[in-house]
Amino acid sequence: MVTGGGFRQTGKVIFFNAVLYSKDHVKDPDEFARPLFGDPILKSAEFDFSHTSYYEPEMGANLAKYFALYDLVEHPDNLPDYKIHAVSIEDSLAIGKHRVINIDPGYVAMEKIIAASTKNFTHRIYLRDNIYGDLQLYRRKGSYVPLEWTFQDYQFDFVLGFFEKARKILEQRIGMPETCGIIQEKKRPDRR
Repeated sequence: MVTGGGFRQTGKVIFFNAVLYSKDHVKDPDEFARPLFGDPILKSAEFDFSHTSYYEPEMGANLAKYFALYDLVEHPDNLPDYKIHAVSIEDSLAIGKHRVINIDPGYVAMEKIIAASTKNFTHRIYLRDNIYGDLQLYRRKGSYVPLEWTFQDYQFDFVLGFFEKARKILEQRIGMPETCGIIQEKKRPDRR
């Protein structure tokens, strides 16, 4: 539990991508993410992206999605950089003005799941460089819980299972299961 005021060092997180792609145009989505993120250390099951038609006008109807976790245990400050690079990858593969892949970076923290977005909305917090942080899930009573705005596919049981496994990996890497990775800064002497 964190109490009191003062500055604290942010906890480390582990980064993932939500990868949506056109099966008509992309055969190996990891090929395009690999130069930036490396090989996934954990992947969810791939699923047909048919629960919404939101992306169909831009990407077509034959869409698949999966979540991929990477061996990137870092401070969350890097999220905007990953999103900016992911947008560059998407743009470089676009056919005309139509994307064939959508790579949405995010991170798993001990207490929450955050996705990056280029779109503002009431519940999204501006980070920097036109990138927003979107709280998708939060931790309550030992599991991740959705909010009213959580994307439907983040609520699928097997996706929640993916995030639980990702959290376990993060916990092993940072070795701080009880603190959510937040370390209180030591008080600095007053130098007045």
